[in-house]
Amino acid sequence: MAKHYAGARIHSLRKTHGLTQVEMAQRLGLSTSYLNQLENNQRPLTVTVLMQLTQRFNVEAAYFSPARDLRAISELRTLFPDAGEETLTDLAARYPELVPQLLRTAQAAPAALRQPFDEVRDFFYEAHNYIHELDVLAEELAGEIGDGVLRRGNLAARLEEELQVTVRFGRSGDRRRFDPDSRRLYLRAGLTEAQLVFEMALQYCLIGLTDLTANLVSELAPGETQHIATLGLAQYFAAAVTMPYTAFLDTAEQTRYDIDVISGIFGTGFETTAQRLSTLQRPGNKGVPFSFIRTDRAGNISKRQSASSFHFARSGGSCPLWIVHRAFETPNRITRQVAAMPDGHAHLWIARFVQGQAKSWGTPRKEFVVGLGCDISQADRLVYADALNVDIASATPIGPGCKSCPRPACPQRALPQAGRPVHLDLNRSWDTSYDTR
Repeated sequence: MAKHYAGARIHSLRKTHGLTQVEMAQRLGLSTSYLNQLENNQRPLTVTVLMQLTQRFNVEAAYFSPARDLRAISELRTLFPDAGEETLTDLAARYPELVPQLLRTAQAAPAALRQPFDEVRDFFYEAHNYIHELDVLAEELAGEIGDGVLRRGNLAARLEEELQVTVRFGRSGDRRRFDPDSRRLYLRAGLTEAQLVFEMALQYCLIGLTDLTANLVSELAPGETQHIATLGLAQYFAAAVTMPYTAFLDTAEQTRYDIDVISGIFGTGFETTAQRLSTLQRPGNKGVPFSFIRTDRAGNISKRQSASSFHFARSGGSCPLWIVHRAFETPNRITRQVAAMPDGHAHLWIARFVQGQAKSWGTPRKEFVVGLGCDISQADRLVYADALNVDIASATPIGPGCKSCPRPACPQRALPQAGRPVHLDLNRSWDTSYDTR
């Protein structure tokens, strides 16, 4: 097992609690010299010391994981493109309370002002795409309304009894439409059992859990940002009712995360099932930490959620070597890829082309690719790793997007790395589009 050094994290934890090395060493039952060696990465972090740290200072073991800082390091790289990986890693680990402020200050420039959807995306990212209060309440509601064909009628009855909302099935028009004046909920004809439950559960959350959702979004900017976040929370709750946590995780583990099999059991589509898999991070009962993405043919990412260390680029598009772009060429089947990021971390990605329901002649159908990825260390838990070469040495080198990617010789580079000058030589022709070495 590789040695793990966590000096920067231990140093940050000590400073956060306002302790000297002597005081912290006394709490941990260590000598001051040993703690000093730990902080300066002269000694690796042992299991015994890790247990002492988590117990004495009430932090999770993940606090000391190097993966914790990957997102910050990736964003710092865009601000300091010439800084070494070791420098950025040390900066993110030693000053975790300052790095977010630094990034916010840089992003506050007029050209980089964040939109409400960006704020909401980061809100879910910081929560590791798991909202405990909503997930637990959703599982309780799912248990009360029952399974199979019973849950549709029982959930409609709960809306009537608890919230005085009358459900009308089989209507035309929008998938879901609620009339606040008559307190009637209209659901479109042709929806599946799971879709009907999802829409009713979404409405249940929007009306019946307003205090909870308002509290969850209270630290976000008022107005549009909070409205978007509230809808996102309601959608999260609805998915958790349709696919209750414990039953869904048990099924996922038993099938080794075979999305098609899980979809058949819960009556949900590929995209809905894959997105729910990216939320299974309940403390004490976690599933594989996935990253989830949905993109169109033009490379526009309309959904991105992550419970893992994978970092999505904020701007400039995604990597053209990523499997999500090739999946448009292989409809009706799952494609796989072992991909390595510039920081050396490798991931197993699967992607599949999905289409919306056909409408009238001449009306374009929705077409997306859905991608799901996890750290390569989790690959053996997935059926998709079977008969696949998961050796990191043979992984496809990808990046977070051309503007953020430090790879100097990528044949697919469309833009130079932001912040680095492009070297021009009128007397030479380069094999690559931009030389920033």
